[in-house]
Amino acid sequence: MAENNLPKKRNRNRLKEFYGIKKEDTADKTTDINSDQFHSDVYMKDLLGKKHLHELLGHQTTLLKEIRTLDSEMQTLVYENYNKFISATDTIRRMKDDFKHMEDQMEAVMGNMDSISNFSNDISVNLSDSRQKITKLSSVHNLLTKLQTLFELPTLLRKAIQMGAYPQAVKYYSQAAAILSQYEHVNSFDGIRDDCENTVKLLIQALKETLSNPEITATQVVETTDMLVELKVPAADVIQLYLETAHLTLQADIDAVGSPSEDQDILEFLDTTGYAFLGSVSLSISTYKTAFCENPNVTLPAAELEEMLSEFAYQHFSAYFQHMQSRFTKETRGPDNALLVRGLDRFYRRLQPVHTLLPSASLDRIASEIVTNTIRCRIQYFSDTLHNHYSETVSDVKQSLLVSQPPQFEGQNTLADIMSTMKASLVGKLKLVLVNVKEFISADITFANKPYFRGPFCVHDIKQGLVLKYVEHILNHISTLGDNQPPSLLLVTARLCLEFETYTISYLSTLTEEMFPPDQSAVPEQLTPTVSELTTLAHDTVQQVLTRYVNVKGLSISQMIHTSVKTRDWLGAVEPRNVRAAMKRVVEEITDLDTQIGSLFEEGALRGPNSDSSRRAHSHNGSRIASSKYKYTPSDTESSLLNKLFNDQVEIFGNIQFTKLSILTGIIKIGLKAFLESVRLRTFGKYGLQQVQVDVYYLREYLWRFVEEERLLNFLLEEVISSAVDRCIDPVTMEPSVIMLLCEPS
Repeated sequence: MAENNLPKKRNRNRLKEFYGIKKEDTADKTTDINSDQFHSDVYMKDLLGKKHLHELLGHQTTLLKEIRTLDSEMQTLVYENYNKFISATDTIRRMKDDFKHMEDQMEAVMGNMDSISNFSNDISVNLSDSRQKITKLSSVHNLLTKLQTLFELPTLLRKAIQMGAYPQAVKYYSQAAAILSQYEHVNSFDGIRDDCENTVKLLIQALKETLSNPEITATQVVETTDMLVELKVPAADVIQLYLETAHLTLQADIDAVGSPSEDQDILEFLDTTGYAFLGSVSLSISTYKTAFCENPNVTLPAAELEEMLSEFAYQHFSAYFQHMQSRFTKETRGPDNALLVRGLDRFYRRLQPVHTLLPSASLDRIASEIVTNTIRCRIQYFSDTLHNHYSETVSDVKQSLLVSQPPQFEGQNTLADIMSTMKASLVGKLKLVLVNVKEFISADITFANKPYFRGPFCVHDIKQGLVLKYVEHILNHISTLGDNQPPSLLLVTARLCLEFETYTISYLSTLTEEMFPPDQSAVPEQLTPTVSELTTLAHDTVQQVLTRYVNVKGLSISQMIHTSVKTRDWLGAVEPRNVRAAMKRVVEEITDLDTQIGSLFEEGALRGPNSDSSRRAHSHNGSRIASSKYKYTPSDTESSLLNKLFNDQVEIFGNIQFTKLSILTGIIKIGLKAFLESVRLRTFGKYGLQQVQVDVYYLREYLWRFVEEERLLNFLLEEVISSAVDRCIDPVTMEPSVIMLLCEPS
């Protein structure tokens, strides 16, 4: 018994290994009622040894319930599959009957096949002698049929041509061409061959006329091309004929592009006239590719076919691009920037399918150049607008300084207010222009995301070409302001340039980079002017304008002083009773300049040792002038000359610092230098010298607060007194107390 169970156990173990069922301890399985190794005697002994009587009774009840459950499930399974078992039984029974019937039919078929084979053998034996004759006669019949077709071929060709059945005519000729070529040495066929060739010429002419029709469809072009190539017409001639036909259609569209309607805007123009040309040329290119490049009957090299198409497309696109460039250039001078941007985007977008059809023509590159050129023309227009706005702003500023205030400067009383308004106007106009040109790189613009466009546009066209060039134009114009301009205009523009140097240039550069961030992989090389170069230019411009301003105002005060010295009789002068009016006007002029310059420039630092603080607190302290420096005798001349040799020379026309004190010091130095030179040209009497003493004291009392270094003021004034003493015939000076009394304000 155990030997019979070994193969079964082995098979079970293999199945368990295959399905991944782990092996269990065999000792336990003998007592497992669900195991195939279950042993009832062992199971009973195990129960009797481990359980009590009441447990055995409970276990019996459980087993009875499980048995009833299994019986119920088995009955259900049998009931559910009963119909299937019956159906399977019926199917097996019918298959047995059908196979018996099929065997009878197969036997009948085998008998029929044997009969057919016998009949075939009999026929072969009876007809074996006549087979060769029949084959020969059949060949003769076929030949006669072909000859009959050849004789009728010219007539068939003419009828097909008359009916317009060109494909049928080509088919007739193609079928007979081989036979005519085979028997071309037979004289009897010469007439047929000549008639066929003449008729085929008519057919070729008709096909060429069809291909020359401007309204021919793409399908007709392909069919006509195939027929012409099949008739041995050179493919190059067929291509040339097609291109000439396409040229007529495209030329009409190009002429329409070159003469648009005056009342059309750029979008309407692109949607009608421009789109018509692109549609026609796309159809021509796609038809060409289908009819020639993809046609196996056309044996020309692919490179040659592509070159002919590219040359044809470039010829027509050159004229089209010229017209489009002209139209876009015209639009660049218009007021609507958004319309121009949408027009360029539509032009570039609609050209992409044509570029995809014919990438070898580089249409995308040419379209990009047109877009770039148009945008640069537009930027030049904006640049001209900015330059005109700057010129108008300068004119308004000049008007506000000379006559009456324009609306934008109304209510502004100080030069600082005028300068601030001028700067705000210039920068505000530039910001408005930047907002307009930013539309060229909007996210929905096709060409805006191209790196070869974005990098040069943001850096070259906007930052360098528009913003920094605009600043450079302002600085260059300010540097050329001549002496004929109002001095206050020089002062305002100098402060404007200083604002540009310290803040505005860097601010505009940062603003431009934020609004127009370039693609770093496509940023062009550094161009000029750079920010650092403009900053240096602004600094130099401030220096030039302030120097010019100092010279202008210094010249004005010099002329005032020189005229007052030149027109007075210093030899016959009476004893001085007060300060001359010219000196008072000089002080008033310097005081007004102090107010104007102080509203624009910082105070500046004092240099060198100045007088004590009490002089700063009370400018009319008489004790500070009660010294011997106003008491001159002829013997003092030699010592004065020696002092000049060892004192530092005063630089009258030196560099001007960008502070109020430096500017006023430069003006005062020029005025006092003119005073000194005017005194050297005159001869003084006793009272003339004393009048100079009074004037000098008055100037010293009021001008010390306007200079950087009081030592320079003292030096120049002392030079004036010294020169007056040298030129005096009776050098008797006035007492300091009397001078102070005369200079006291009334």
